[in-house]
Amino acid sequence: LCSGRERRRMSEDKAKKLAAEIQASSSSETFDLAGYGPEGLAQLVKAGLGTPIRSAEMMRLTFVCGGGKKVRQKYADNLPSLFGDALKSSGFVEDRGAAASLDCQGRYKFQHDTDKDLKFVHVFPRIAPPDTPGGEGDAALSPADLVIFADLPAFRTMVAKKTPSFSQRRRALDVLKAAKARLAAIEAKLAELQPLSEEEQSYYDSSDADGLQAKQDFLQALLEEMIAAGQLTKPEQSAVLEQLQQKLEAVEAQVAAAAAAGSSKKEAKLREAREKLEARRAAVSALKPIANRPKFASEIGAVQKRLAALDALERSAKVLSLDDALKLNARPKLLEDLKAMQAESRGWFAE
Repeated sequence: LCSGRERRRMSEDKAKKLAAEIQASSSSETFDLAGYGPEGLAQLVKAGLGTPIRSAEMMRLTFVCGGGKKVRQKYADNLPSLFGDALKSSGFVEDRGAAASLDCQGRYKFQHDTDKDLKFVHVFPRIAPPDTPGGEGDAALSPADLVIFADLPAFRTMVAKKTPSFSQRRRALDVLKAAKARLAAIEAKLAELQPLSEEEQSYYDSSDADGLQAKQDFLQALLEEMIAAGQLTKPEQSAVLEQLQQKLEAVEAQVAAAAAAGSSKKEAKLREAREKLEARRAAVSALKPIANRPKFASEIGAVQKRLAALDALERSAKVLSLDDALKLNARPKLLEDLKAMQAESRGWFAE
């Protein structure tokens, strides 16, 4: 049986992973609260909903929190009210008329869907433009931490939505490698019976070596697929060629060392590896670089065109009509929308 401390740790890990998924949301999504109790809900709301979600658009987050006979055993009877209390503690307000519009940020409502025989709590989170600091909670929910602590299905969604380019995905891979190295260093301290700091203990308790490896393998395979499909920009192609050149030079040195040592079997294997690297370098060199089309490209272009027209209108010497003055009043909102879309288009780990 698990001790009380072990149960709390498992509850914290579960809440942290779901909070990472929530913070990574960019559109309306549904989450399951099966197995959650008061402590887990409080942690989930604080980490997942206490900080504004970076998004260019408003969303509705739906939480399944109960239902009929078929699913009743998965949820606490008072889970909807417990979740509501946790939301209220973070400043959310119950509003039965709430909808996915910006004026409903920080509100929630309960629904019993009799057709599906399920109980839902619909949450309308606070939204911040993607490049706007979200407050004290940011450090715990940075893009790096989101990719480290999310489970594999959520991680795949994050990669697809937040890292559209090869270079962004390679930086995400570097984050995972660093996280795995950090975990290995902590495990080495434990093996030597050295005490851990509170931060190290928390990191160790929240990390999953197998999960990190699975995400690393997934991302590595995805990068290989992008190379094979020629989905590289000119700078990305140059970076890959440089990396291959470095590997070739290292193998050349190993071939020379094996030959000097008279190890013919090792030398043959290394020569084979060198041939594969040379073939790979030639294939990458022959690729035709692509030009990434950013998300919201057409919308960004339309807003920039409207802003250019407003600039021209403001510079004109004529006396502005009431209609023209109203058009100029729209500029702050257009600039805000443009900034949000540009930030969302960049995604995570962009230079």
